[in-house]
Order: sequence, then C-alpha cells, then structure tokens
Amino acid sequence: MTTTPRLRLWGGLLLLAATSESFQRTQPSRAQMRLHASTTLPELLETLKPYAPVRCIVVLPGAGAILESAVDASRWTMSESTTPTGKTLLTCKIADGGDSPPPFELHLDVDRAKKATLGVSPKTGGPIVRVMDGDGAGLVTLLPTGDSFVDDVVGKLGEEVDLVRR
Repeated sequence: MTTTPRLRLWGGLLLLAATSESFQRTQPSRAQMRLHASTTLPELLETLKPYAPVRCIVVLPGAGAILESAVDASRWTMSESTTPTGKTLLTCKIADGGDSPPPFELHLDVDRAKKATLGVSPKTGGPIVRVMDGDGAGLVTLLPTGDSFVDDVVGKLGEEVDLVRR
C-alpha cells in the first residue's frame, strides 16, 4: 500500500507527515547523533567520579590472571608522571592520608591509551567503559554504577571516544 505524504501546519512550522511506516523516522539518541568524540584520558576518568563505586578490571596478557577491584572513584586523585624509561603514566589513586601505601592505585600509560568504548555490558547489563590501545587491546575495563551513566555520559561522548593528549 502506497501512501502520499501530507503537509500540515503546526506551531507555525510546516511539517511533512506521513501515514506509512516508510516515511516515519524516530529521533536518534544523543549517542547516535554524536559521530566521534575525543577527550583526554584524565577527562574520561573524571566523568566516572559521580558513578562510584566503579569496578576496575585488568586482564593480564595471556589471561593468566585477572585483577578486579571496586573503588570509590569519587575519591580518586589523578596525576601524571614520567617514568625513568620515558613513559607517561596517569595515576588514579585514593590516598588515605597516612604514610602507608594507598588502598587503591591504578597506573595507565597515557601514550598507549588511544580509544575508549562506552555502553552497556552484554554480560552484566550495566554500564561499561573499555580503555584500549591503538590495536584495540584492552588496558582496563571500568564498570561504573548508576542507571543514568548511559544517558549522561554515553549520550554526551558517544559509544567510541578517541583519547588525545592536550
């Protein structure tokens, strides 16, 4: 069945309306409208603070071990440092204020972290952020808490983000 579009005036705007499904379109989500975003690694991790606790997962090469930790990301302090070998590391840690080692510390090689994917985990059904190197190998997987993460963060940045240096 073929239908013809009809014109109607609504609120002073001329709109094209159709009665067949072939003419009907849904509004894309903000995540779909965002073609390709870029941000820095610290800025990306900063967006996770309101969605604490965040589960951090690191899979060692060869999958000989997996390290998981839940952390109150809202308490993260971040700093960059250069190692003696010349690598630039972003350190996310929670300092307890004493002389003892911090209860949580994560170091990420800023130059290796090239992109991140954001979305919903097929395994858990919750929010997920994967930080990857240029070849797509995972550096860290972060599972923030909160139903609004996808609308708030993925809606703003999109499902794939280039990680850049500024």
